[in-house]
Amino acid sequence: MTPLDFLKRRGTAAIALASCTLLLAGCGLFGGDPEEEGAEDSGSGGEPVNAGAVDPGEAEPRETLASQDFRDDGSDLHIAVHELARRGETVELTFSVTNTGDTEWDHGGFFSGGNVLSDDKNTVASVELIDARTGRLHLVARDADGACVCSTPGYGFTLGGGDSLLLSATYGAPPEEIETMGVRIPGAGTFNDVPLS
Repeated sequence: MTPLDFLKRRGTAAIALASCTLLLAGCGLFGGDPEEEGAEDSGSGGEPVNAGAVDPGEAEPRETLASQDFRDDGSDLHIAVHELARRGETVELTFSVTNTGDTEWDHGGFFSGGNVLSDDKNTVASVELIDARTGRLHLVARDADGACVCSTPGYGFTLGGGDSLLLSATYGAPPEEIETMGVRIPGAGTFNDVPLS
């Protein structure tokens, strides 16, 4: 290949690349004009206007199967178990924590059993299900990478007075004849005889 042939091939490739770039830009894949799309510009360089917080909407309250008031690090809290539902070979636990006091609460690894050095820090991986009939302890399910299949509130997440946080965790399902299970939440105790749905 002569130097001239090499330059011709590079020139053709460069023209093709430039054409594709213009075509994709015209399709809006690199972002469009917010005014053309009817969107508002927040002026914050891509940051959400509300810093990622979701404003509460109108919704029916969730059913509470079991609940407990407790205090952690100077904050008054309320935990409510809302659902323990079979989903094929798994069971999904849904629960919430509400800050009923005035002091902001930093969960600081609370639901991971306080082990802030593990990969489970800032998750609900230490919440367990207990089959009282067989004495079997059900640990949270893990994905292919070993991470818990559960909520991850995130490092530094705080819950202000009156605010609630909805959490969930997935477990292997117990045998069909098991109708209730205990739910053990670190720091809040065990909720006995929670019905499976």
